[in-house]
Amino acid sequence: MNESSPALCVLFDLDGLLVDSEPAWFRARCDLAEAYGAQWTEIDQRAQAGVHTDVWVANMRSCIGGVLSADEVQEEIVSRMETYYRARQVRVLDGADTCLAWCAERFPTALVSGSPHRLIDAAVEGAGWDRYFQLRLSSDDVARGKPAPDVYEEAMRRLGVTGRETVVLEDSGAGIRAGLAAGARVIAIPNPLTDPGRGTLNLATEVLPSLVDAPELLATWSR
Repeated sequence: MNESSPALCVLFDLDGLLVDSEPAWFRARCDLAEAYGAQWTEIDQRAQAGVHTDVWVANMRSCIGGVLSADEVQEEIVSRMETYYRARQVRVLDGADTCLAWCAERFPTALVSGSPHRLIDAAVEGAGWDRYFQLRLSSDDVARGKPAPDVYEEAMRRLGVTGRETVVLEDSGAGIRAGLAAGARVIAIPNPLTDPGRGTLNLATEVLPSLVDAPELLATWSR
C-alpha cells in the first residue's frame, strides 16, 4: 500500500480506543456470572475483545451453565452497559475528544464497533460525540465480526471509499487484523486490557501510544 496516498476517511473503533469500557464490560459480566454461582475471569474477558455479539453472548451463556437464553444474557449485559454509558461512568480515553474533533473537520469519519447499536448510541450520546460521525456501524450489521474484515468493508462501501483511502484506528488484535484484511492502513493504539500481542502489533501500519499522537500522523498521510 502506498502510505503517501491521502487519508480520505477515518474509521474509529470504540471499546478500548475511545472509551475505557473494558472495566465496565468486565464488571457487568462478573456480576452476572456471580449471580449464577460462576466466575468470569480476566482471561475470559480478553478473549471477547472486538468479537461479534453472538460470540460473547455464547461464551457468557456457557460460563453460567446455560441457565439463561442467549437473548436474556444479551439483555442483562447490554442493560448494565447502557446504564454505565448514559451515567458517564465509562472513562473517555486520553486524546479521544481532540482527535475526533480534528478528524471530523477534515475527513469523513465513522464509528465501527463490535458493540450492538444500542451501546454505540449510548456511548456516543453520553460523550457528546453525535456531530463527529457520518456513520455508526456495528458488527451486528454484517455476517462476521472482527477479525473478519466485513464490518470495515461495509463501512467503506457505505462511505464510498476504498481501502487505499481509509485509515482504521484500533486497539485490539481482532480489530487490527480486521482493518488490515479490509485493505486499510491501521494505526494501532494498544490497550493493556485488550492486549493485541507483539506479533499483531508488528502487522499494523503504525503503532502509537495514545490518540493524542494520531492527528500529527494523519496530517502527514493527508498531504
